[in-house]
Amino acid sequence: MILMFCGTLFRIFVKPSSVETMKDLKPHYRRRLPHYQPKDSILFATFRLANSLPKEIIAQLHQEREEREKAINKESNIEKRLSLIVEEQKRYFGHFDSYLDRISTEIRWLENVHIAKLVYDAILFYNTIEYNVIAFCIMPNHVHLMADMTRKNIPLHSILKRIKTFTALKANSILNCSGQFWHNENYDHVVRDGNELRRIVTYILENSVKAGLCKRWEDWKWTYIDMKYLE
Repeated sequence: MILMFCGTLFRIFVKPSSVETMKDLKPHYRRRLPHYQPKDSILFATFRLANSLPKEIIAQLHQEREEREKAINKESNIEKRLSLIVEEQKRYFGHFDSYLDRISTEIRWLENVHIAKLVYDAILFYNTIEYNVIAFCIMPNHVHLMADMTRKNIPLHSILKRIKTFTALKANSILNCSGQFWHNENYDHVVRDGNELRRIVTYILENSVKAGLCKRWEDWKWTYIDMKYLE
């Protein structure tokens, strides 16, 4: 499957997920919300800096999501309920990421080139060994990552925990400060098919442009895509 984006061709390999597969997903771990990270899947994850969103915004997002989830859970038709869940994930993430791009706070440590490079290198450290990185983008206060977990034995959240623990220690040293660097919770999403993969890869690459950080995604130093996906 080929993805055309901004005049560039991307070769996309993805296995479609059936309704039965989605229905049988079980949460791998929990904090405030369940997270679904099945084996042999392609996953999209977003993690952000601690205190990068005001508490009132977070409370508003969580309240809206909980109210919508209650309504969704009343749907008796499994296929329709799954469809509603996917749409709610898109809605929630859209609002969540929009706030991250627009909110003006002092918590923008990833603008520091030394910290951005630290995170960039840490993400690629495990590449091809414990996951296959498809694409990622490091923004001033958050990171978008897509990884192929096919034939990998370790869940993505465990890899992210290592990355966040290591980079938090080093980043605090660079900033000469202490305390929580990353927010505990990650947003994660199972990529269901080729169409969704194309949409999310495009979103990752274009995020720096949408946020006004550059005119072309290729100009943003902290955007990465696996070259084998380029035609």
